[in-house]
Amino acid sequence: MSKPILYYALFCAPARACKLTAQLIGLEVELKFVDFGAKQHLTPEYSAINPQHQIPVFVDTDNEIFIDSHAIMAYMVSKYGKNDDLYPKDLKRRARVDHMLHFENGVLFQVIKDMVRRNIYGGEGDFNQITLDLCDNAYTFLESFLNGSAFFANSATPTIADVCINTTLVTLDMLIAVDKNKYPKLCDWLERMKSVLPSYEEVNIEGAKILRDRIKSCMRENKAKANLHIEYD
Repeated sequence: MSKPILYYALFCAPARACKLTAQLIGLEVELKFVDFGAKQHLTPEYSAINPQHQIPVFVDTDNEIFIDSHAIMAYMVSKYGKNDDLYPKDLKRRARVDHMLHFENGVLFQVIKDMVRRNIYGGEGDFNQITLDLCDNAYTFLESFLNGSAFFANSATPTIADVCINTTLVTLDMLIAVDKNKYPKLCDWLERMKSVLPSYEEVNIEGAKILRDRIKSCMRENKAKANLHIEYD
C-alpha cells in the first residue's frame, strides 16, 4: 500500500476531522467514500474492516486498521506529524487535549446523536427540550473552557481537540445557533478556526450542510405526518 486509506463521508463530523487533520500535517491519504444511502457500511466487506459499521476508519500502509476519529487523529499526528503541536508529547499538555477529546465525544457529539435519534429516526418534528438542554449545557462548558486561552486545552495554538470540536460545532451551529451574546468567546473561536483549518468551506461547511439538510428534511416530514394524523383524528 503506497499511502494510508481513510474511509469517510463528508456529512460525518468525525470523518471530516480526520480528513482535515491529515491536511494539516501534510499527510496524503487515499480517500474511500462510504455510501450510507446505499447501506455500504453494512456490507460484509465493510464489516470486515469495521464491525461497528461506522466511519471514519484509517488503514495504515502496513494494513493496520484504526477506528474512532480521536484515536485516528492522535495516531496520524504522532506518526506522521512534523512536530507535536497538534498533539503534544508533554504529558500535562496532552492530558488537557485528551480531556477535550473526551468532552467532544461524551458531551458535544451526544447532542447530534440525540438529534439523529429523535428527529431522523424518532419521528419528532421539533427539537426536543432535552436536546436543547444538552446543547445549551455543551455550549456553556465550551465557553468556560476558553477562559484565558485562544484555543481549547489551555493552548495558545490549535490542537486536534480544536479540530474535532469545530467539525461537530459547525454542524450544531447550523441547527441551534451559538448565541454571540451568550457565548462570545465561543463565537470568536469559531471565527478564528476559519483561518486555521484547510478546505474550511469545501470540506467542513459543505459537509456540515449535508447533515443539517438531512435533519431539517426529516423534521419537516415528521411534522407533515403529525399534521395528517391530526386531520384524520
